Amino acid sequence: MEKQPVMKRIILPAGTVLILMIVSINLYNVSRWWRPQSLHMFFANFSAALMFISIWLGAMIANTMAFFYGASFRERLLVCLVTPVVWDANVISDFIGIYSPAEVLFACLHGVIIGAVFVSLLCMGISEIWCRMIYRKKTGDTGMKIFEFKSVLVLVTGFIMSFILLFNGGHTFYYLYMEAYTKLFL
Repeated sequence: MEKQPVMKRIILPAGTVLILMIVSINLYNVSRWWRPQSLHMFFANFSAALMFISIWLGAMIANTMAFFYGASFRERLLVCLVTPVVWDANVISDFIGIYSPAEVLFACLHGVIIGAVFVSLLCMGISEIWCRMIYRKKTGDTGMKIFEFKSVLVLVTGFIMSFILLFNGGHTFYYLYMEAYTKLFL
């Protein structure tokens, strides 16, 4: 695979998903004032689906683009984490000034905040496997491992942490989180 310029292998994949997230969030926010109600509902639901795709599944899109543009593993990892980290920072920024700095840092461990990162790792791992399969089939290059160690490690880490965060409908992790919060801050 030929390594493309930085613009194509890093900025374009990360920017595509990031712009999709920004547009969908803003579309969701402005659609609440639209009338008739059916117009509001259509765009609210449409933009919510786009938010889900960009925040929670965006790593699949970004990694696939970056992989075929010749990005290294580190570059693909960066590309996959840009959108969830920006979204997490946006959510956490709403807590600044309301909670103490220690509580804001603790909020970074909330299941939804770290969940976006771990689901992105899971999606990146899945994307790595299918990209390697497609590349191998297209080129006939049998030297390309489908299950490379780093890719499998990202996939397994994302899967295990997503499972822990979602176990019992997410209640188990949430209760542990709240128990720690009450012991530390109340």
